[in-house]
Amino acid sequence: MSWFSTKATRLVKENRIATVSKILKTTAVMILMLAGISTGAQGFVPGGTGAFGGETRGPVQLRGTVVCARCTLDEVRKAQPKEHALYELTHRQGQVVLKVTWVNNSQRWRLLAWPPRLWVRAKDEVFQQLTAEENLLKEIEIIGLLNNPRTLDIFELTVRG
Repeated sequence: MSWFSTKATRLVKENRIATVSKILKTTAVMILMLAGISTGAQGFVPGGTGAFGGETRGPVQLRGTVVCARCTLDEVRKAQPKEHALYELTHRQGQVVLKVTWVNNSQRWRLLAWPPRLWVRAKDEVFQQLTAEENLLKEIEIIGLLNNPRTLDIFELTVRG
């Protein structure tokens, strides 16, 4: 009788351990799933973090002028050594140097856009607007997302003046 009760007790303990183990595993999976869902949702909220293509830092709206197209930041800095708001934007079609005059969240911009060389993802037509000679030194407005590592997704570009 003692052999049977010892074995039964051991089976009950193993069954409890297995149940607790399943509950812990299920809870861990649910926590990870919820964390993934909430992280993805925050990618569309200013200041949130996204789960795809790097960390999303939220929408950015900026204004400035294209100082030159198909040139480098170093070349422009040699010609304008006192100018500090210069950013090199590189796209698969080329690059431009942009003098930024206003950003909707300048503190976040300075933090994330440093060093001042950004990769740009945009439709070819949008980037062509940046490099067009007739738009040089005109005020432009860009609406997009600033991602980490220093990638600017341009969704809308407006040329003023």
